[in-house]
Order: sequence, then structure tokens, then C-alpha cells
Amino acid sequence: MSVLYGAQEARLLLERRYLDGHASLFPELAEDWATLLERAEGLAGVIGLLSAIEGHPATQGRRGRARSAGIDLDALRRASRTTAPAGAAYLVDTARCATVDLLGDARAAAAIVERRRRASGL
Repeated sequence: MSVLYGAQEARLLLERRYLDGHASLFPELAEDWATLLERAEGLAGVIGLLSAIEGHPATQGRRGRARSAGIDLDALRRASRTTAPAGAAYLVDTARCATVDLLGDARAAAAIVERRRRASGL
């Protein structure tokens, strides 16, 4: 869920900056994204319900010890806001790289990839 929320926050940043707040250049993609989030949150809710049942596998950690399997979606959403700027920068770099590559500028694409590689510490 944290990956989805991080991507959602990055998308929102980019939509405000580049799309004047519109959900997407492609409405079908915005609908698909909303459906994906809704279903993932539904699954997280099921895990939370199962964790309330004592002895259910969702409540068992390693070696059969009890654990809490509930997922705090609000905490995940809040945490994702801190990673959103880096996620947005990655998405923009990916779009730039694909664009300059399509335009035949392999050197510029390679420079973007190299800058991202150095920034990630690889």
C-alpha cells in the first residue's frame, strides 16, 4: 500500500504542476488508478478484519506467535507524502528519458539514466 500511496502522491504533485490539477491526460487511466486504489484498500480492510479473528493465519507471525495484521492506511498516506517529491522527480525523469530517446537523442537519455543511477547510489 505504501508504494501505491507514494505513487498517488507523486501523481498528484505532477498533476498540479503540469496538468493544472486535471486528473490525467487520459481519463481511462485516472479511472483505472482510482479502481486500483479502491481495491487495494478493500484488501487491506479484509486483512484488518481477519486479524481480529484470534488464531486466524493473518494474526500469526513466525513460530505461531500472535501479531497484529491491521494496516493503518492513514499512517501510510501520511508517510507517502514525504516520498512524493522523489517519486515525482523519478516519473519526470522517466518521461524525459523516453522523450529524448524517441527523438533520437540517445546521449541525452543516457545522461538522464546516469544521473538517476548516481543519485540512487548504485
